[in-house]
This record gives sequence, C-alpha cells and structure tokens, in this order.
Amino acid sequence: MVTTGVLVGVAPTSAGARVTAGATPISGALAQTVESGPAHTIAQVREQFLRHGPGAEVLVVAHRGHWRAAPENSLKAIRSAVKAGAHVVEIDVRRTADGHLVLMHDSTVDRTTDGTGAVSELTLAEVRQLRLKVGLGGDQAPLTDERVPTLAEAMAVVKGRAMVNLDKAWDIRDEAYDVLVDTGTLDHVLFKSSAPVAEVEQFLATDPEILYVHVVKEENAADLDGFTYHQPEAFELVFDRLTEPQIQPAVVAALRERARVWVNTLWYGLAAGYTDESSLRDPAQGWGAVVDRHQADMIQTDNPEQLINWLASRDREHGGQGQWPSLPKESVRVQAEDYSLEGKGIGYHDLDDENRGGTAARQYEGVDVCDNNAAIVMCWIRGGEWVKYTVEVPKSGTYRVSARMSSPYFPAGRFSMTFDGQSTTGPVDVAGTTSHDAFELQEIEGTHYLRRGTHEFEVRMDEDAYQNFNIDYFQFDRVKQ
Repeated sequence: MVTTGVLVGVAPTSAGARVTAGATPISGALAQTVESGPAHTIAQVREQFLRHGPGAEVLVVAHRGHWRAAPENSLKAIRSAVKAGAHVVEIDVRRTADGHLVLMHDSTVDRTTDGTGAVSELTLAEVRQLRLKVGLGGDQAPLTDERVPTLAEAMAVVKGRAMVNLDKAWDIRDEAYDVLVDTGTLDHVLFKSSAPVAEVEQFLATDPEILYVHVVKEENAADLDGFTYHQPEAFELVFDRLTEPQIQPAVVAALRERARVWVNTLWYGLAAGYTDESSLRDPAQGWGAVVDRHQADMIQTDNPEQLINWLASRDREHGGQGQWPSLPKESVRVQAEDYSLEGKGIGYHDLDDENRGGTAARQYEGVDVCDNNAAIVMCWIRGGEWVKYTVEVPKSGTYRVSARMSSPYFPAGRFSMTFDGQSTTGPVDVAGTTSHDAFELQEIEGTHYLRRGTHEFEVRMDEDAYQNFNIDYFQFDRVKQ
C-alpha cells in the first residue's frame, strides 16, 4: 500500500535524549515552535478560564509540564509548556520527610531520578541531590542536569504567564495553599480532587479566591449535582465508555452553563478511545470529537504544540494562524502497518507467523502490529526480520528519511534501509525515547535522490543487535536546494 503526504501531526521530540550514531532526534522544529509560542498574561488566561459556555475558547493543559521537551515536572518542562502556548501547566506535588513540597508524579523518586526511595521518606536536602532523567525517565533513561524543583520554585517560573493545575496535592492542600499565598500565586492555581463534596466545600469556604476542578468518574457522577455553596470552576470528566452518565450530552450541556468541561486525551480509558495519538492521525477521531461532539472546552494533552496548531487552524474567530495538516506538502509518510502485500517471504520476513499485536491491523499476517493508544505501530521487532514498503514520491529530488519510533531502552535497536535494491543506509542505531508510548521522529543519516514515482524500500533488522522498539511511520522530506 502506498501512503502519500496526507496524514496529520508532527511528533514532538524528547529534547536532551541521548543520541546514538545514525539516528538523530529532530529537535529543530520543536525548538522553533516552543520559542515562537504565543505569550499569555495571567490576567488573560484567568479571564478565559472563568468564561465558559458556548463560544468559549478551548484551553490547552500541558501534562506534567512538557515532558517531551524536558524531564517531566522540571522547571525546564514548565518553561517549555508556557512558551509553547499552554494556558494551564499541570504539575504533580509531593511532600518530603521534612515538610517541603516538591514536584514529583510518583510516590517514589525511582523512575524519574538517579535516586531511590519514597519522597515522603527523603528530606529536601536529599531530594536536591538527585538529577532528573530525560522525558518520562525509566531504568535506562539518560540523566540530565535538571534537579527536582520545589513548588515555590515552579510557581516563580510560571508567575504572570500561565495557570497551574496541582495534581497529587489534595492531601497536602493546606501546605500548598500556604506556598501559593507566600509566592503571590494563589490566583494562578487550580486545586483538583475527586474527594467527597462536603470535604471540598469545607476547603473552598476557607478562601473565596481558591479555584477548583472536580474530577468526575462513573462512580462519583452524582457529584455533578452535589455542590451547594461552592461551585467548581471546572469538571474533569473521566470516562472509558461513552455510555457513562457523566459524558451524556444533556449532562455536559448543563455543566457548561456553570463551569468548564475538562477532558484528558492522554491515553485510552481517560476519554474512551479519544487520545492524542488518534488526534495526530485524524483530529476528527480525537480532539475534534472531544470538542465538537462532547463539548469539552479544556483538553489535557501530551502534545500541546500540535493541539494549539490544530485549534488555531480551525478557529479563525480567535485569530487562528496555524496550519493543519502540519506535514509539508512535499513530504510523504508511510505508515509502518502499510507494508508490502506480497506476503510472507517476499514482502516480509518475521520470525513467527503470529501477529503478536493482535487485532490492531492485518491480524492474519505475520508482521507484528500493535495499538499504542491509537498509534498503530510495528512492534515485537526482532533481529533478522525484514519488511518491504513502497513510497510514492511526489517530486524528483533529494530526500531525507526519518522514522517515528519509541522505546524505553538505550540502545533500543539497529536496522538498515535499502532503496530500490541498490542504495543502503545504515546500520541505524535507534535512540531510546524513555517509553514505548513516547514516540520521537528520528532522522536517518544521509540523503537519497529519488525520482518522482513509486519506489521500494526494505527495512532489515540487524541480527546481532538487541531489538526492542516500535515504528509508527517513515517520513520522506524533500531537501530544499
């Protein structure tokens, strides 16, 4: 099957990831987007947030700062989220053994730093000694020079520029409140929980300036009508099926009359099948459905630049200047699942005849194809396997090839590419991305002159290398002369 340049979305990179020979993360486009992002003042964002109902602008919430550009929950990730244009930056807060509030998603520091142990059992001084890992971290993720910030430091970075959503912080809300008052940033922050309504209202009664988001799932859907004295400014609706009560059209329409409607598109189960990855393939299957069908006016995402660009491209009423799709017109993508139709031994060689990915795509053939939160990828890759593809080149010229890949391993794998049975590139060492779900567009070393028309290329996995990575697609970009 031939795939031309009609698919949408450019994958952001994990800036700072260790790069191995032959595969380079593409960071230039991201860096340019981040630096040129729209600037908000806190007054503008607050005014937007407090305005809800039909016609309200969709607000973008960046998850864990902007972990694709910097270590999650780092000051650098927060700065990147703000520069990208996010209206709200989501961060996670934990308390140390000596009572200080620091940014950490997990209850332990193991995944994201070079240390071990529970945050609650470490002092601030001990936490300060730790170095954060690239992106989402993990056992093999490279270290950076970024350190674990305190909540006060995070608020100093974002002050005057964007709002902040505090996750994991409900049980330490009083201490968090004190930090916000001390830093003059109470008006920047959204507290969040799914706690009993009476408990929430008791806290909100302590200060009318507190802004609050209530998390609603099927089991506490009754909370939607439970608030009497202090109405939340937003409801975060979590649903894994469209049959759940909190996402029914009439319910959501009534909510929008008094609050904002927040939906998460991070992974399966938070918003049924609507994910960032489904949005990058086709916005109508993700962000578009969330906004148009389900009336969301806040979206939490791991891809703030792409969401902002898509919103701008569709929303001329708010001065939209973005372009969508963002794939250059002379670029071509070939999805990994669109391999040759010539069959086993001719179009591909796999070490077994089972599609270990199940029913994601082409389930009756031997190449393993998985569904990673709606990214349909070639997976279970092993040494000695090979796959053939065809690509329709729109214009003769010199092309640079990249592959969107993911892996928590360093190194992650190695392969070579042969074009039209003649020109071979490689071996290409696959750079780890910190997670199988953290896709990164990696540039393949070298360029190839390709005439307009159909070309064949073969991807062959090195028999002697460790292989554990996924491939989403291959991208051909024409090099301007």
